[in-house]
Amino acid sequence: MNLRSLSFSAIFLLIIPYSIFASDKDYAIEVILFVNKDGLQQTAEQFSINHIIPAPTDGIQLDSVDNESAWQAIPEEDYILNNVAEKLTRSGRYRILKHIAWRQPVVERDDAVAIAVNAGRDFTSLFPERAYKQIEFSDTSTRADNETNHIVRELAGTITVVITRYIHVYSDLVYRLPRANPLHMEDVLNRDQVLVDYAVNSHRRMRSRELHYIDHPLVGILVEATPIKKEN
Repeated sequence: MNLRSLSFSAIFLLIIPYSIFASDKDYAIEVILFVNKDGLQQTAEQFSINHIIPAPTDGIQLDSVDNESAWQAIPEEDYILNNVAEKLTRSGRYRILKHIAWRQPVVERDDAVAIAVNAGRDFTSLFPERAYKQIEFSDTSTRADNETNHIVRELAGTITVVITRYIHVYSDLVYRLPRANPLHMEDVLNRDQVLVDYAVNSHRRMRSRELHYIDHPLVGILVEATPIKKEN
């Protein structure tokens, strides 16, 4: 192979990946997270009482991203699933934990950005010990970081959307629910309830412009992704 053909091949290989994945559009992602109020406690009792499940904390807060970010919150008045949310609420059977929407670029898994979710009831006053990080051990110190307290929400974690040939939605969430603790097991305060954690982890491959339902025994997730023209 001569130098001229080698150079052309090298340029060709550089161009191909960009031409495959470059996109002239962004996507609007809209998510509704909800619980079925009927039988929620009974459903939870089918699961064993778990230890504390740490919720991911690496997601970005949509209400605090700067204007230069490729991930931007969409105003509520521009949501396309408001009618769906209204129907869920009017039914009386469902309680919406979070309804959010954001704009994002076409992005592969390694470059995807997780969206932070903190929603539902606030359990901080009932279980204040859960508002602090667990004790950290190291060679130089052993301490509890009491300055990093946070609100203990009913639902916490992240949702990540990867967009390539298909749209991939990943949930990495923790749902928390008080459960009866008649024997006051492992509770120094002898409370009648313990706060139990349930993992809500899922992966759904989907197409755009279709409403998808991701089922879970405790938390339902509705997702729709809509391509939109990229802003200049």
